[in-house]
Amino acid sequence: MEKTSTMLFLFYFYIIFGMSVIRRCNATTYFVGDTSGWDISSDLESWTLGKRFSVGDVLMFQYSSTHSVYEVAKDNFQSCNTTEPFRTFTNGNTTVALSKPGDRFFVCGNRLHCFAGMRLQVNIEGNGPAPAPLEAPGAAPAGIFQPSSKKNNPATGVASSAPRVGGYGGRVSIGTFVYLMFFVFPLIYGTYILSNN
Repeated sequence: MEKTSTMLFLFYFYIIFGMSVIRRCNATTYFVGDTSGWDISSDLESWTLGKRFSVGDVLMFQYSSTHSVYEVAKDNFQSCNTTEPFRTFTNGNTTVALSKPGDRFFVCGNRLHCFAGMRLQVNIEGNGPAPAPLEAPGAAPAGIFQPSSKKNNPATGVASSAPRVGGYGGRVSIGTFVYLMFFVFPLIYGTYILSNN
């Protein structure tokens, strides 16, 4: 009887833990502005079109020393007011985790750049990563690329977000593989060993 309750506990633990691994593996990293990066030449308003941002996703801002990233309130976003930012980034390579649903607002710290279009509004949906539309861009590069100050022309082999084949993507397959190898197969093997003792 004790073996059964222990196995049942382990079974439920593995199921719950495995689902959290799979959900985490479905997060996407978005390179803001694609190959142009966070730059005055990027069309940031249209960059968000067709993208679905979810809790767990990450925004990568890559920019030159003439720019910065300020996270601001909605009112400050609309007026390009940079005097009361929530957070300020100036290192040229900023990562922002999207940790809760709702709207987030980012502007360049140079107010004139903000007025010229260097601002980004992102709506984060739901409680976890959601499938992106099939037309979402391909895989993000392993290395870090430098933003261009030219037009937003995609470079060969470089895209803005992680793959999502059929709406779920290769990373779910990796998460499923990890889940099976480390949780399900040992559980099945352990059940087999216990039942044969």
